[in-house]
Amino acid sequence: MKELEQFKKGHTDLEGLEKDLRKELVSLRDFIENASIPLHWVNGSGIIIWVNRAELDLLGYSKNEVLNQHISKLHADKDVIENILRKLLNKETLMNYPARLVCKSGEIKEVLINSNVYWENGQFVHTRCFTRDITLLRKIEKEKETLIKELEGKIVQLEDENKVLKSKLYS
Repeated sequence: MKELEQFKKGHTDLEGLEKDLRKELVSLRDFIENASIPLHWVNGSGIIIWVNRAELDLLGYSKNEVLNQHISKLHADKDVIENILRKLLNKETLMNYPARLVCKSGEIKEVLINSNVYWENGQFVHTRCFTRDITLLRKIEKEKETLIKELEGKIVQLEDENKVLKSKLYS
């Protein structure tokens, strides 16, 4: 409230105040529309009501292909999105919630979701959902695990060969 009072003090006329508020609104709208992090809003029925450019780019859809669609259309695992929606309806905040999203191309993106709900007078208005693509990270982790297993196998093989060589050397 203090900020609002200071803001008002700097504006003696309503026209100037309205102009500055419109400018601020345009700036904020540009900020979320063009943020580098994928963002979207879903209403209480699970319908996508807003999505930013980064989310569209991540999944390869146009705005018209996503808006007014059920969010489950974008999820590879129906039980996961059902659980997400249930938690949000129960006023839980999701942090780093793993999910798999389906791109228009059919590719699956592994993501972490942070989300909570904007409530107004006790009514679910929309989610505030932030999505982080971790597909590459997961791929690297799997490759690392494979390499570790291969190396462990090689170590066992070398230890066995070493035992054989030692037995031949000392016999």
